[in-house]
Amino acid sequence: MKLTILGFLKKVAASVAPFQKLVLISLAAWVTHIILRVLLLFRSNPYGFPFVSKPDWFIFHAVCIDFLWIVNALVVFLILGGIVYRITAGKATLKAVVVKITTVLYAVFHTAILLLTLLDNETQRFLGGHLTFGLVDTYKDTSSIIVFYDYVANDLSVPYLQFVVLALMLPLTYGVYRLLCKWYRPSDGFYVKKSVIAMLIFYIASYLFVYFIWTGNARMTKLRPVVSLIYNDLFVAKKIVGLTDAELGNYRTAYQNLWQKIEGDSDWTFTDSDSGNHLPLYREPMQALLQSEKLKAQREMQPNFILVLMESQRGWNTGYMNPQLQPSPTPFMDSLAAHSHVWMRMHTSGVPTTGGVLSTHIGIPHHSRLAQATDLAHVTIPSFVQVLTTNGYSTHYMSAADPAWDNLGVWMSKWYTAEHYNREREDDSTFIDHAIEYVRDTLSKEGKPFLATLMTRSNHYPFNFAAGMTDEQKNRPLQERINVTMNYADRQIARFFHSIENEEWYKNTYVIIMADHGFPLGENGVSTMNGGGFSNVSWIPFFIHGKGLDAVRDTTPAAQIDVAPTVLELAGFAVPNIFMGHNLLREHMADSVPEPLAGLSLGAYSGYAAIGLDGYRFIAKYPAQDETHIFADGDLRQENELTGKLQNEEGRAKEKFLSATLDTLLKISDYSLERGL
Repeated sequence: MKLTILGFLKKVAASVAPFQKLVLISLAAWVTHIILRVLLLFRSNPYGFPFVSKPDWFIFHAVCIDFLWIVNALVVFLILGGIVYRITAGKATLKAVVVKITTVLYAVFHTAILLLTLLDNETQRFLGGHLTFGLVDTYKDTSSIIVFYDYVANDLSVPYLQFVVLALMLPLTYGVYRLLCKWYRPSDGFYVKKSVIAMLIFYIASYLFVYFIWTGNARMTKLRPVVSLIYNDLFVAKKIVGLTDAELGNYRTAYQNLWQKIEGDSDWTFTDSDSGNHLPLYREPMQALLQSEKLKAQREMQPNFILVLMESQRGWNTGYMNPQLQPSPTPFMDSLAAHSHVWMRMHTSGVPTTGGVLSTHIGIPHHSRLAQATDLAHVTIPSFVQVLTTNGYSTHYMSAADPAWDNLGVWMSKWYTAEHYNREREDDSTFIDHAIEYVRDTLSKEGKPFLATLMTRSNHYPFNFAAGMTDEQKNRPLQERINVTMNYADRQIARFFHSIENEEWYKNTYVIIMADHGFPLGENGVSTMNGGGFSNVSWIPFFIHGKGLDAVRDTTPAAQIDVAPTVLELAGFAVPNIFMGHNLLREHMADSVPEPLAGLSLGAYSGYAAIGLDGYRFIAKYPAQDETHIFADGDLRQENELTGKLQNEEGRAKEKFLSATLDTLLKISDYSLERGL
């Protein structure tokens, strides 16, 4: 076997020998790519914040990813060049020409990729997203070049370093190539042991490391090489069919009619205007709402807000949502919920964390196809936080997890006054210590209203991050272990609120506690985040505690897209917006008697989507909808599936309506997310 493998490698080496310069070009280009990765990952962004807070978690993956695609490109050129080389058998002069042309083309290919990689790196540093054809189309005018120069000149990392790298990287690559040419001159031709075998071994090791040993979707998204981006734009993105004018018009009408129907006695009007970028979601407040005494009173209160986003907090394991679960993993949340307005049928509008957090902020469900946090980072999408910041609030995003990991930091920097993260404070205990100190001793004393958003971490898969967990607890099944970490996170949040509840300013503070998403642990046959939109991943806790809010158990269908308009209602602001959600504190009046609110829950979940409407929750594999599920909206644990049971004419019509409505809403929201304001 050993001789057979060695013989095979020798044959490979012999066939590669005429093109050995391509191998040396590949290695030289790889060295330069490593340097570019270091300059990207270990530097700050232009605004003075680390591009990634844990570059050591990225650099080895980057080195391996670049090696993989470079070898893949090498193989393609070797095959194409080898085919032409074989065709010219017996013609030495033509063979030499084939080798030379192939070598020149390969060098030009890597030159272009290196230049694009530098531009992609700087695009990520400045805008938070990769370089794409869509981005180029957005910023193709000459004024963008001037703005880019201003950014470079004011780069808080190293001003003008981009130009130095641009000037030196190609000479550096050529210098490395010349050194390799000197080293690779064995008397018997191409040296098998130092090249083919070594590259094959490292290729296999890189593949195993990146795709099996230490994986991570967020990291892979951030480290996507330029060749992958170009391929996606040319061949994958082109397959996505856009909306025609007629389709957009129909979807616009259907969406706006549904929104107004759910809203009830609406104080909002949709308008097709330049200020709204002609988005179907854009609506403006009517004068009656702007002059509302209720909103005026809320503005004069200048209430503070504390928004707590609990990592992976499942409705299934939250005590007040599942009283039969004893002992409750969340005693503090249960106690606070008992004195709050609680929405019992709240669903996340996107997964994973980026989906839930972004949907909460912008009032639009996560994009059904794109990695929104990265692919759409260049698009201007307003948030309720931005409204608060613009109106004098001091807004702070505090995260126990690295917001740069999945590109959330780029989005938060658009809306918040400041971000707080330190890799030494990743446990919820140390994170809460910092939050207590900053909110109580600094933020509350600035003399202006504030919003403090806290994003926890300890209750994260595989649910063994809580400090002080015993070996016995860590070895429990996931379904039990999550109760341990949820209880730990609950205790830390309790510490935070007990430390501030006697402060005078706390009386004028709204506390909002919710989750970013749940987590599937085998229910409905699903145990992965991209396995469906069932309630194990979508059903989450959500309640608001504060002045003027009674203790209510609300069964209105709701979703994270409702948070933005609801918070602005409490702050007393009515501004033009593109929120798809509804103010959950509005009232319908009939003969001076409040009517129950209509509701809508909507979300996109990594290949699946779901809608809650008219007493049902409809889940579908999206966009094909070749797999569907339907449940009664009150069947929150989804134990009684109705799919196939609604066989009467009315039932079939309902399923068809929900399917069409889900498709309409997601096409409208995807369109709006891609265009922005």
